[in-house]
Amino acid sequence: MGEITKDEIRERMGNIDLIRDIIFGSKLQEYDNRIDKLESNLSLLEKDTRDRLEQVKSECLTELRESVAALEEKINSLSITAQKDNADLRQMVNGTYKSFSSSLESIDKTVVTQTTSIRKELSETKEKLQEDTRNLKAQIFDELERRFSMLSEVKVSRNDMADIMFEVGLKLKKTDLAPELKEAMRSRLDDVLVIEA
Repeated sequence: MGEITKDEIRERMGNIDLIRDIIFGSKLQEYDNRIDKLESNLSLLEKDTRDRLEQVKSECLTELRESVAALEEKINSLSITAQKDNADLRQMVNGTYKSFSSSLESIDKTVVTQTTSIRKELSETKEKLQEDTRNLKAQIFDELERRFSMLSEVKVSRNDMADIMFEVGLKLKKTDLAPELKEAMRSRLDDVLVIEA
């Protein structure tokens, strides 16, 4: 039997994507699930923060209105001779209002800062997961290329070819595959590349 080119080997091997999906499918799905969960958690956090901010604003405004109403009632009950006391009370109302306004602005800034930080962390995590995925893909293709280059020099039986493919998968995953998956892979390899011993 003459030497086999890499193109012929790839053609006989069939769909390498199928092999990749068998080996990495669960890992890619796990990355997608983690990203979806992070995005979902961010959305929930943003909603919860907005709801709490609105509640705090509402409570502060209610308390402020009640304080203003109580103070104005007290001011109205004072005699005309208590002008100085009236001025002090109005100043206290203004100070209270400014204090609440400052607190609300601080809450708004904190929410914006936290949301920006969470979005940045999510983006960095997503980029890292995508880089890990690219590295895993490169790993398997490098290993497959190395194994395929050996085929031009050595004749390999069906069973040996199946064992080589599973060895590649186990090295990359660093875990054992289920027996059913191994049998399915062996059956698939019987239908594609066959180099008789």
